[in-house]
Amino acid sequence: MAAGGRRNAPMQVRVAVTGFNVIGLVMLTLALAALGVLLSGMQIDPVQQGGTGYLDFVLFFNAVLFLFPFAVVLVFLGVRIKRGEHWAWLASLVFWGFVGTMAPLLTWLLPAPLPFAVVPACCAVALLGLLLTPQARTHCADIDEE
Repeated sequence: MAAGGRRNAPMQVRVAVTGFNVIGLVMLTLALAALGVLLSGMQIDPVQQGGTGYLDFVLFFNAVLFLFPFAVVLVFLGVRIKRGEHWAWLASLVFWGFVGTMAPLLTWLLPAPLPFAVVPACCAVALLGLLLTPQARTHCADIDEE
């Protein structure tokens, strides 16, 4: 144990937590940008220009219902994983499994560009790989410390 009774997190956990924070920051930035566009009374109306309103749909759900809450959850889980909490490790595995399966499925159901499926799926696979290493599993093992 390190000074103060805290364990040092292995490199795999630190890299995964850094990934959580970077992805959370990107999602927060996109959420705030989308929220700003929504609150400014969009100057571009896709429906009047022969579009479908897809942009309104994406901006609303990204800003209000999706990106901001997930950004907060990611940062919170990252902090808890770095502390070695087993429940946060399990929740992260479920979260990244969900992202890795739902992003490609939603991209297929809503005809969206391929990067909307590939990027989240690759990030999910990479972070799952880091969290499933023996060092990360040992760090987050469900052991009662005395």
